[in-house]
Amino acid sequence: RLYTVAVEKNFTQGRRRAHVVAACLYTACRQEKSQHMLIDFSDALQINVYVLGTCFLKFRRMLGLKLELIDPCLYIYRFAAHLNV
Repeated sequence: RLYTVAVEKNFTQGRRRAHVVAACLYTACRQEKSQHMLIDFSDALQINVYVLGTCFLKFRRMLGLKLELIDPCLYIYRFAAHLNV
């Protein structure tokens, strides 16, 4: 649904499709309070995280979304799993 809105508002013009799709998916993850981080999308698509972040911020601004801050507790288990303890 978010990608359809992006197409309707001509947000896709002049941007790579992968960037717009990743921004849409990350926006959906943020709305659902998922554990996914922007760097996960940039790693999966091999896109610079700053380029992807810029696309996400412009997308969010275009939609006028006010996304809540992410609770850091969501990431504790994730980071703990990467420790070699």
